[in-house]
Amino acid sequence: MKWFILCLRNYVNFSGRARRKEYWFFVLFTFIFSIVARLLDLLIFGPSGMLISGLFGLAMLLPQLAVLVRRLHDTNRSGKWVLGYYLLTILWTGIIIVWGMKYFVAAMQGTAGMPVGFSIFAIVGVLAILAYTIVLLVWSCLPGTKGENRYGADPKAGEMA
Repeated sequence: MKWFILCLRNYVNFSGRARRKEYWFFVLFTFIFSIVARLLDLLIFGPSGMLISGLFGLAMLLPQLAVLVRRLHDTNRSGKWVLGYYLLTILWTGIIIVWGMKYFVAAMQGTAGMPVGFSIFAIVGVLAILAYTIVLLVWSCLPGTKGENRYGADPKAGEMA
């Protein structure tokens, strides 16, 4: 729990390094609390309620981004990889929505179907985002750089092995 609280205290700290323990305990507690928030939504608002879980997710957005950036820093990688991931996801989703709406409306009116090119583009985009996700996951599992790197001191410095 101390790692979760540490991340909340550093919720806008995108500099420095975060060791694996800090990152993964934050992920674990965020997951557990999001399940609790969703259960509260179900109990209070019914199946379509998302108020508590939505607010929790929004509240955790900056701490999640910050600890992931610091985790990448620990492996001597730039936090810009996280920015690239979100830009790719948002851009691809926006294109799919705008482009897809045109074909969806035409299909609903019975004037045209979904072209093959659109389907291929959608699949390639999903695969690119999935590959990027796997890369970030692997990097977050790797051990940090021993000693100081360009992002700061080793967070494990001074600990007994």
